Amino acid sequence: MIAGGAEAVDREQQITSVLADGTRYRIYRTIVGRPKAEFTVAEMAALFGLHPNVARMHLGKLEQAGLLTTSLRKGPGGGRPAKLYRLSDQVSSITLPPRRYELLADLALAALDETIERDRLVAICREVGLRRGREVLASRPTERVGDPQATAALLAELADQSGMVPVIEWNGDALVLDIRNCVFKELSTARPELVCAMHRAYFEGVVEAVSADHALPQIDGDCFISHGDDACHITVTFS
Repeated sequence: MIAGGAEAVDREQQITSVLADGTRYRIYRTIVGRPKAEFTVAEMAALFGLHPNVARMHLGKLEQAGLLTTSLRKGPGGGRPAKLYRLSDQVSSITLPPRRYELLADLALAALDETIERDRLVAICREVGLRRGREVLASRPTERVGDPQATAALLAELADQSGMVPVIEWNGDALVLDIRNCVFKELSTARPELVCAMHRAYFEGVVEAVSADHALPQIDGDCFISHGDDACHITVTFS
């Protein structure tokens, strides 16, 4: 167990070092936002205005850290195949020393599923979201509460801080969200009905707190990362 712990620490240190570079972090964040897409060195170089050799170096370091995986694609005319980079299935928490909260979370979810009625659990999560939203507003007395664009911007900021890589915008009277990164991926894949319901209720509470007149939001989704989709596509309407 000591050896395993040392290996985990070494890996977390490697990842922390790799992502400390600003350009490399932005490259990785871009790839996280498109988890099933594949990129060539030339595409990344063009996207970030880098020399191909520099882009290749950054992608190589991300691959060495286990954050990216690669494959080869043969061109129609033969010749040297292109190397394709895409997001690895490996997930890391990047904490030192490494924490093992996922085990505690899994145990807690199992206990909740057995002991608390789903409606009660959802209500608790929504109330926690309400408190979180109110805390954020209280810390920003100049925030334009009720302004649609300010609401969208604030929600985007909160989601981004949580690592969700969000795209949030208004479509008429509905707020449309694309969450490109599931921060609970391991747990939500194993228990999608429970974890997604809890997170959705929490988010409803946050939205209610930061939206106009504390309107009651209703969240509907037709794509979910826990079901294998590229993103969680969510629509929020208000009653």
